[in-house]
Amino acid sequence: MLHPDRIWCIAEVASAEKLAKALTETTWCCCQAFKVSGHPRYIWLNDSTSPDGAQEYAVCQLGLAQGDIRQLESITFGWCDIDKALQFIRQTLNGEDDNNEWSRPVTATIQNAKEHGRCGHCA
Repeated sequence: MLHPDRIWCIAEVASAEKLAKALTETTWCCCQAFKVSGHPRYIWLNDSTSPDGAQEYAVCQLGLAQGDIRQLESITFGWCDIDKALQFIRQTLNGEDDNNEWSRPVTATIQNAKEHGRCGHCA
């Protein structure tokens, strides 16, 4: 993860398909994060260097303890079509990324919309 000091605002989407569409068809604020309904252990944190850059996301798994976060993958969704993005998202949700040899613990501050308010990354 390139931006451990960033504070993310998490939004929940209804399905893997909706997340794939959102990540490939929209440019998001650098503080945006996502989770898929029914899959509370996985989150996608916008790790882009700027809003004008390629949409890069740190794919992370939340542990049982508060603040226990492990980055599993980094994906440039800005370079994916919807089908490829959906394939990557489904692999994560199916646990196929859980044991990547290069995965590592990371520190991230994640807030809901009310906690987050507006920051310097918000549009």
